[in-house]
Amino acid sequence: MKKKKVAIIGAGYTGMIIAKELCHEYDVDLIDARNEIGGMTATFDAYGTDLEYFYRHIFKSDKYAIDLIKELGLDDMMEWNVTRMGYYVKDKGSYDFGTPISLLKFKPLDLWSKFRFGLGFIKIKLIRDYHKLENVTADEWLSKNLNKKSYECIFKPLLISKFGEAYKEISMVWLWNKLVARNSSSKNNGEALGYLKGSYSKLTKKVEEYLKDNGVKIILNTSITNITKSNNKYKLITGTYDKVIMTSSLPVCKELIKGLNIDKTYAKKLISVDYTAAKVLVLFLKKSFMPYYWLNIGDSDIPFGGLIQHTNMQDKKMYGNNHVLYISNYMYPDNPLYKMNKDELLDEYLPHLKKINPDFDKKWVKRVEVYHEDFAQQIVKNNYYKHIPDNKIPHEQLYVASMAQIYPEDRGMNNAIKLGIEVANLIIKNDNK
Repeated sequence: MKKKKVAIIGAGYTGMIIAKELCHEYDVDLIDARNEIGGMTATFDAYGTDLEYFYRHIFKSDKYAIDLIKELGLDDMMEWNVTRMGYYVKDKGSYDFGTPISLLKFKPLDLWSKFRFGLGFIKIKLIRDYHKLENVTADEWLSKNLNKKSYECIFKPLLISKFGEAYKEISMVWLWNKLVARNSSSKNNGEALGYLKGSYSKLTKKVEEYLKDNGVKIILNTSITNITKSNNKYKLITGTYDKVIMTSSLPVCKELIKGLNIDKTYAKKLISVDYTAAKVLVLFLKKSFMPYYWLNIGDSDIPFGGLIQHTNMQDKKMYGNNHVLYISNYMYPDNPLYKMNKDELLDEYLPHLKKINPDFDKKWVKRVEVYHEDFAQQIVKNNYYKHIPDNKIPHEQLYVASMAQIYPEDRGMNNAIKLGIEVANLIIKNDNK
């Protein structure tokens, strides 16, 4: 019996896993505009070792990623390293952060503020039913449960750096999930984070091998801009299909199906979620910039939100004895920084890097790379669940599997894998009715 033909648009981890789950029952084409699969886990050559454009790690609670790594025989390459987190406070410098002991030693807060901060954090961890937080913003909850000083010193700058002017609209559900996920990896002396030695490209390649061995046709360098329909079949430039699964951002999905007669209520949901973009600068340095793996920036005068020194989790010998520093920045696409090339962006950041580490010198910089993503982070407002479109478009054999549909969890490789499995199971279930 001839298998139904399926197109999957987008070869990030969600698309890859859908293809992996469907390939035994369907004839699958996996299509991507880029020249490689992997999506936001894409890598580049860093002195002989693959390195992600976007910093990458997993938590102990990331069951789906861990299970996939084991299934494909890479668990012996998985490393769990205890890392240090820091927090930079305006005009005061960098401090250890993220453990009970570091909170006690955190000089920018007085004893009462530390107590209120710790109490608030315990309250967050004790919340089991996130539905109770649906109608309250992070700004409201934190303002009530922390004192003003601890909120304005710690959480408020982080919300602003992530969401800009929309920070007051962010649901407490989003922050609750972030803190619960991180708590799973917390240790008394830091945070145990997982990384696949040699980059997650090793996992991507294993999935790619599996797909090819099981008949999936991988079509790269092919941008799908339109889906048409004729005789209950869907037409793309790559062929005719019985089903199409879109794994792009919701606005892109809406654009792909604009010529089809889609349910209007459903179509509105595809444009009801807003996003921030992200731009990451990757520096290869002669000297170590900081002792932390992750340094959150609590200074609104600094135009980026976080520094991640990858080589405080992995050995610098893997990267030509260079220290790898990611500069993470979430912003909106109309921000002038978003339009800058890597050299312009570095020049913009240099005085701020010098402010954080007075010893830093541009001569330390041996190499610079830059990567951006237009739809990096969905803006999770109160009652976000009401805006999430179903994975199946009504009355069609069209499916949407986008990171914005993950809730209350946030985007990330683990949840991309989880979403892929769920959507593939939904497709199979619907066909077996």
